[in-house]
Amino acid sequence: MTKRKPSVTAIPESSPFDKPAEVATTMSNSQKQLQAWERAVQLFTQKRYEEACAVFREVAAGPAAHIADKARSYLQICERKTARPEPDLHTVEDHFNYGVERLNAGDTIKARLHFGRALAIQPDADHILYTLALCCGISGDGTGACENLKLAIHLDPRNRILARQDPEFWPLFAQFPALRALLASGGF
Repeated sequence: MTKRKPSVTAIPESSPFDKPAEVATTMSNSQKQLQAWERAVQLFTQKRYEEACAVFREVAAGPAAHIADKARSYLQICERKTARPEPDLHTVEDHFNYGVERLNAGDTIKARLHFGRALAIQPDADHILYTLALCCGISGDGTGACENLKLAIHLDPRNRILARQDPEFWPLFAQFPALRALLASGGF
């Protein structure tokens, strides 16, 4: 009887135990997704919904489908929690007061919008023009600040004195020389 030689199987150039670059990248992306998921859940439990929204969006775009699905569910909850319905405003004072609230919150875009709506209803409201002038100045619109303050002063000359004494206007005087000149002069 002849001895058989053991068969030698050729070893493939890459074995299933080697980690191709794509697999390594997918694994690191999955790990990143899982870490982001944990961070998002932590923000969610702390009721920091706006921050959690951004992280859940990132997680939802990740490679692990089961984590992405959960992230989309939590994202919907966060979006509902952070949605702010537009208030039902009808009167001049409603729009003015909401504009002031938005201005105090630093949302000059909405503030200007509501001051404009209030002025559309009552165009000769000097207090609205005065506050709109301040809003324009804070948002970097020196021309708008000057024009609105000029109109407010025209309607009630006491607005010139108020603006000179108003600490919210003081930084604007340095920023916009035309505004400073308007308040320094006695006329237009």
